[in-house]
Amino acid sequence: MGTALNALKMLDLFSSSLAEIGLSQIARLSGLNKATALRHLRALEEFGLIEQNPQSKTYTIGPAAVRLAALREIARPGLEGARQKMQAAMLEVGESLHLTLLEKDTLQTAVVVETTRHSVRVSLDPSEVIPINATAAGLCMLGFGPSYLRDHLDMEKQERFTATTLTDPDQIREKVTLIQRAGWSNSNGSYEEGVFGFAAPIFGISQVALGTISIAVPEIRATSDRLPVILNSLQSLSRDLTANFGGQMPETFPTEFHP
Repeated sequence: MGTALNALKMLDLFSSSLAEIGLSQIARLSGLNKATALRHLRALEEFGLIEQNPQSKTYTIGPAAVRLAALREIARPGLEGARQKMQAAMLEVGESLHLTLLEKDTLQTAVVVETTRHSVRVSLDPSEVIPINATAAGLCMLGFGPSYLRDHLDMEKQERFTATTLTDPDQIREKVTLIQRAGWSNSNGSYEEGVFGFAAPIFGISQVALGTISIAVPEIRATSDRLPVILNSLQSLSRDLTANFGGQMPETFPTEFHP
């Protein structure tokens, strides 16, 4: 089972910015030696999940993977399924929600569901790129996403959006450590003044976060008595959306979200 899982994890290496990958790069990214990586690649190629370019010798996603993805969207559309679960959560908590997905090192909004209960609400841009250091979603992704995101904190200056934005890499890491213990993250007007955010991870097959689910609350309603309802909803969404995207929760992930 471990060999099969390691082979399937290789599919996670492909992205829109890394659509073709050579053997040496795959070995480096997966942490495997070339012989083991090649054996896994040949198994994936045999079942059509990847294919090799005969000229460049690089690998790309194969026709079987495309066919399976199409069948899944017909049988159980991923984003549409997520939207339905978010809609139900919106009616429960009465606040706006947004789902983000990681694309290489960029966190992008994929689905937005705005509350219909309140006239004063947080409006979200469905095409927005989410700052890693300034939002609950970004901090959550730092905690549970690929390790290279945390490694990059020292490589580029973190932008400040409000007086409460974290820009110091050490302070961000301290916050991330707390998030990893709690299972959820929060932001207090660090991206937009007057907006509080709460987020939880959505895990992929490799038990690394591929995205986040967030609840955005105006400061006037971000009260301590509402926190248990928000956290219960986040915990359910994290679990349900992980299953929705075919992922798996890590064994070490907290089973309960506490304030």
